[in-house]
Amino acid sequence: MLNGVDKRIGPPVQEGEDNELLLSTAGAAPPAAVPVTAPNTTNATAPFPNKHGSRFTLDVDPLHRTHPSESSLSRNSSHRELFSWGGKDAGNHNLALFEEPSMPFFSSYLKAHTTPGPLERMQSENQKKKADLGTMLGVYLPTIQHILGVTMFIRLFWVVGIAGLGQTFLLLLLCCLCTFLTCISISAVATNGVVESGGAYFMISRNLGPEFGSAVGLLFYLANTVATSMYLVGGVEILLLYIFPGLTIGGSEVHSQTGTFGMMTNNLRFYSTILLLLEFLIVAMGVKFVQMLAPVSLVCVILSILACYAGGIEKTLDPSTGQRVCMYGDHLLQSKFVMPRDEGSIYDICDYCTLNNTFLMDNLCPNGVCPADVLTKTISCINGFPGFKSGAFMDNFGSQYIDQFHATVDDKADLNRDVFQDVKTSFWVLLAIYFPAVTGIFTGANMSGDLKNPQQSIPKGTIAATLTTSFIYFSLAFVFGAAIDGNVLRDKNGQSMGGSMVVASLSWPSAWVLLIGSFLSTFGAALQCLCSAPRLLQSIAKDDVIPHPN
Repeated sequence: MLNGVDKRIGPPVQEGEDNELLLSTAGAAPPAAVPVTAPNTTNATAPFPNKHGSRFTLDVDPLHRTHPSESSLSRNSSHRELFSWGGKDAGNHNLALFEEPSMPFFSSYLKAHTTPGPLERMQSENQKKKADLGTMLGVYLPTIQHILGVTMFIRLFWVVGIAGLGQTFLLLLLCCLCTFLTCISISAVATNGVVESGGAYFMISRNLGPEFGSAVGLLFYLANTVATSMYLVGGVEILLLYIFPGLTIGGSEVHSQTGTFGMMTNNLRFYSTILLLLEFLIVAMGVKFVQMLAPVSLVCVILSILACYAGGIEKTLDPSTGQRVCMYGDHLLQSKFVMPRDEGSIYDICDYCTLNNTFLMDNLCPNGVCPADVLTKTISCINGFPGFKSGAFMDNFGSQYIDQFHATVDDKADLNRDVFQDVKTSFWVLLAIYFPAVTGIFTGANMSGDLKNPQQSIPKGTIAATLTTSFIYFSLAFVFGAAIDGNVLRDKNGQSMGGSMVVASLSWPSAWVLLIGSFLSTFGAALQCLCSAPRLLQSIAKDDVIPHPN
């Protein structure tokens, strides 16, 4: 009621007809309808916006003290809307039975991307899946396989030897904390709406918009492609240095030629390309085939990790089974400097690590001229794998950051004689080297299009995989630091043991268990990258946010 007038909105009319506002007083007939054809200087025109963008105009004659009996409504939309009386703002003396609360532009923009609509939910439910993978095969195992890459086997022991156990634990804590917080965040987003194919990109783009999602998605796609190259190069390094050195083009003498155009670098390029083509054929067979093949390589990786634990226990119970190395004072000697390559076994190096060895003395005193430190430094053969009872834990707890081409913190190395560092080390350098080893947590999320129930599988599988791999990293760091001598830990390429892999020499019952497992870990991690990266790019292209020529 307004001033004793009962206002009713008439029934809808057909397009093209005038809308009439019927005004009646209590107990009296309504006055005659007087159409108002157009606004003029004596009429007040009141605009009424609606949520569709159209506007109604109501012309009121200001000379009348009573309300007009009829108004002409001009509209730009075919939809009938509720409107306000007398040109007042929405919510003030209006006739609307319901008014949607106003919302700022940016908030409404974000809201449009946050909540999936009914159509999107229906399409998600009716979408034909390529594979109905569960939490174990679809998220947990692929994520573990991606995280447990080559870095764990060929660099973790070296990080322990340089940074010490104390700072290594801090380094691992920082790395794992970053990935775990990210894992929790992506799990929260995954449980808050429909999850289609595209994984992390889909979830980000539907919450913050395709502009944000495509920017992150493209970077993530490039990261997966670069990671594939890293894993393949690491696998070829294991293949050529430790498993089949004879396959090296140019012979084992070129293993140290790791420059940009070095012969060893060209070997890595050549064999990595062959491995990439092989993995391409496997991925082309379909994701189900890949996820059936992946557990086979993952089992070998898990056996390799268990072999490290068993090797630490075995060396503790029987220290005599540990590999010996030759020391010249506090410098670790390369095995090729101590004994001829074609004579004896590396396990007999102690027979050559003595002043009575003619081969060693000829190398120490070329042309019969001995350096002054020969008489002051002692030559000794020590156990490189003494076990947990040896006190190696306390010896390896502190850090020893060594400069490039140095044998120890203070002494430069004789590059033909001593084991030396090929890069200048610091905590941040080691952090940058090892951090890629904890990545890969989005592998399961990127397979969302092939999951049976992604909203449940992604959080459970990703969090479980992150916690599992974090435990493995911390426990392996403890085993390496407590069971291996510090000088051997800093021998990154195993030069003191005839080029053997340090972690493989620790493992039990055979070094081949770890060599095969570490190679398959790189192969499996590259497979997961090749599976997830194309799906990510496909989702970005499906949203049509990448500019392309028409």
